[in-house]
Amino acid sequence: MADMKWIALVLALLVAPMFAQNVAAEFSTINGLTISNATFYSPYPAEPGKYFDLYVRIQYTGTMEKAYDVVCTMSPTFPFSIDAGDPTVSNVGTLAPYQEVMLKYRVRVDQNAVQGTNKLNYKCSIRGYAESMVELPIYIQAHDAILEVGSVSSSPYMFKPGQTGTVTMTLDNIASVSLKDITVKLDLSGSDIPFAPINGTTEKRVDMIASGKSVDVPFAVMAFSDATPKVYKVPIVLTYYDSLGKSYSKSVLTSLLVKTETSLMMVHEQTTVVKNGTKNSVTISIINRGLSQVKFMTATLSDSATGAYQILTPKQVYVGDINSDDSETAEYDLFISTEGSQITLPLTVTYEDTLGNSYTETENVQVNVFNSQTAVQFGLEKAAVTDPVMLGAAGLVLLYVLYRVFKAVTGKKK
Repeated sequence: MADMKWIALVLALLVAPMFAQNVAAEFSTINGLTISNATFYSPYPAEPGKYFDLYVRIQYTGTMEKAYDVVCTMSPTFPFSIDAGDPTVSNVGTLAPYQEVMLKYRVRVDQNAVQGTNKLNYKCSIRGYAESMVELPIYIQAHDAILEVGSVSSSPYMFKPGQTGTVTMTLDNIASVSLKDITVKLDLSGSDIPFAPINGTTEKRVDMIASGKSVDVPFAVMAFSDATPKVYKVPIVLTYYDSLGKSYSKSVLTSLLVKTETSLMMVHEQTTVVKNGTKNSVTISIINRGLSQVKFMTATLSDSATGAYQILTPKQVYVGDINSDDSETAEYDLFISTEGSQITLPLTVTYEDTLGNSYTETENVQVNVFNSQTAVQFGLEKAAVTDPVMLGAAGLVLLYVLYRVFKAVTGKKK
């Protein structure tokens, strides 16, 4: 066992230079023991909220033949500590002149540690001498001072044109140190972003966020009255400092949504007369009265519940996209068979808005139906000629034409 102990010490002495820092070698001698202030620890630099392994090199340089009962004690104060169960006292035993040992400790750094060089207290004693202390320099620095936009929410979730609301972003300090002088900007300066701040600005400041903590930052905004419904990308710009005064900046993207209510109207385009008892081409106009485009529309005509018409063409028609304040048509060939002056066409349309939301609407479209008499009555068709005088004149003209043809034929035969 003794041989194994010495082997371990030798290995420690060989490995230690791997962790040596570029620090001028200084030595403290207490009670004949020389302790190097050029300490070895890994990882370097030590990081707030984490652990590091400390290696302390001790050499006996006293005048006595040997140093007896050598005891070294780790005596940590803020920001350093050693977990319960981990040893703080090292019973070295006896050291011969110029004999060295390497002692190892696992040390925890408080998450609120000030970055820079901090002193770690270390004590040693020899039989016959009082215990003395040396301060070991430990450099502390956060590896990554990360401030993260954990989430962004808006109320309402989707803005209507002209509507006001609140955009709230949550800032998470996931660094191991406190961050300070934080500036948050909701960048609405882009010409394609139809939002503006109200009762405030697009930039706010947070004094400090402790390690592991979060802060909500709200912005009051309003959507422009002419905002086009769609998803808008909005940059968020962060600038902040760590406890050593080092500055950081980052930019991320969030999105704000503008949505309007859809509004459709379906009417019969009565450009041709729809007559009873015959085949008719019926055109239905679908008008988009909303502020945004509707997309991928299909129209489906249902069969008549009363047998007033029969559908002669496919029931489903692809209409496509309809821009705001525009219209498209769906055409059907119908055989009309009704005793009434109107038929009702149940037309169902399915479509999507610009945000990809799906809709289904059904409207009963009224179509006027005429017979020959009512078509003439409303001036939709010209009446057939039935005046006796006109019929007689037409007959005389016809007889005269036939007579002339007959004379011509018989004259040629003679």
